[in-house]
Amino acid sequence: MTMMERLRGQKGNKMRFINQGIRQLRIYSKDRDASQHIFLIFTEDYERPLLDAVKDVVERRYKAKYQELDSIAQLLDFINSRIAEKREIKQLDLFAHGLVGTIEFGYELAKADSYRMRNAQAQMLNPEAFDLRGKIYSYACRTGLGIDADVYVSEGEDPLYEQSLAQLIANTAQTPVWAFARRSNYDQTYGSSEDRSGLTSARNRVQADANAMKVYRRQLSSYQKRLAAHRQASNNPIAALPNESSPRPPQKVASADDQALVQHANSRNEYEQSIGYPLDAEGAVRPVRAGDSPTGVPARLLEFKPL
Repeated sequence: MTMMERLRGQKGNKMRFINQGIRQLRIYSKDRDASQHIFLIFTEDYERPLLDAVKDVVERRYKAKYQELDSIAQLLDFINSRIAEKREIKQLDLFAHGLVGTIEFGYELAKADSYRMRNAQAQMLNPEAFDLRGKIYSYACRTGLGIDADVYVSEGEDPLYEQSLAQLIANTAQTPVWAFARRSNYDQTYGSSEDRSGLTSARNRVQADANAMKVYRRQLSSYQKRLAAHRQASNNPIAALPNESSPRPPQKVASADDQALVQHANSRNEYEQSIGYPLDAEGAVRPVRAGDSPTGVPARLLEFKPL
């Protein structure tokens, strides 16, 4: 692997949290209620041109609010301020690194300590900041695990879900929390392996449809001109051309999935050219999923109900 390939890979990894957050905005934008959508981002290690581009996507594409954070205290202040704003939180989605007992918004960065949510910070959440039907989703690693298991949880060993950070957040916020007991896996942010390997074929099908549509439009324009001339010459506004009918639109060969994959890839390519990062204005292709470890606990989001 060349240095440039490694650099591109590192930048792609940095963008996974952002692109997953944008995916949530895309999902929320389909709602027809009056909910206010706000995109929060911890700014450490993100360059200003990237942050400006994210802000533009959030505000212009999704008509959502954008707010930058520089400490976990600012996140807590924002959450608890929803009481005074009379805008209780209906859903809070957290995309970050994680360890057992912590959500790491600045993992291995200079500001890691001030970007970390652990028990003490979770206990500062005010339940009145959350809607009665509110939900919290943590897509950080092992938020739902109460023991420091790295590779596996042995058969018969208690994962101590009730001592997990997810359960503490649920208890404090009095809001259900969904979290992984396993590590979380962001590997399908840019699509599954099948998506990525099939991108070239998808592009070809999308391009074939575009080419076919261009041909159809030229044929239709030519037909309409001949038809208009024929009607004028025959002095009959409803006359039809003899032995000729209107061209039919071409049948599409690209699926909706093909079109979506190409849109995602085009967006990432365009932003990589302009700001040096694969920002995807369409958001992540696929959601975060459970990782491979530790085994012995479910490979899915678990629900933690407030006690």
